[in-house]
Amino acid sequence: MRVIKLMAVAAVVGALALVGTASASADSTTCTTGGSIKLSPGLTTTPTVQNVTVKGTLGECASVESETTEGKFIAHFKTAEPISCATLGSLEGVGAAAEENKIVVKLKPKAGGNPMGTFSVPIREGAGSPLSGTITSEGAFFEDSISGSITETYTGGAKCGEPEEGKKKAKKVNKGTFAGTFSVS
Repeated sequence: MRVIKLMAVAAVVGALALVGTASASADSTTCTTGGSIKLSPGLTTTPTVQNVTVKGTLGECASVESETTEGKFIAHFKTAEPISCATLGSLEGVGAAAEENKIVVKLKPKAGGNPMGTFSVPIREGAGSPLSGTITSEGAFFEDSISGSITETYTGGAKCGEPEEGKKKAKKVNKGTFAGTFSVS
């Protein structure tokens, strides 16, 4: 199975404990999540810095001191260094460039605005990608930690760098999906 570090969202389907750190806010929200991951220009055998977009939905939210029941988020970042198909299969992955990672969370009903901040998750084809981040915008979750883990699958990930039958050139791996949980506390 394959590994990359990205910035993004969520937790392993089926039972990873979510751990938050103390923050200025007493608010806490944990939700199930799922969504899409887009890599641009896409993974090939040649290492290239990737622009990453992670879009997710939040549902079945359990909140403390918040009426949040659902929501969505979007994260954008660039990888800190060039990555390739080989990175998908590594256990270490590559982190995102610190100045490039951004997340916006839209909660329903609103919990004092749309929390914004930083976000990081190693992306791997399979389960157990832990995530972390911090809400940096003023509001209900100001200075709270983002935590969790996700399970990821990439379209063509298993054959990344290998040409399709009857073709000379390998197709780039540029799409993925994820599922798990997402916590802000």
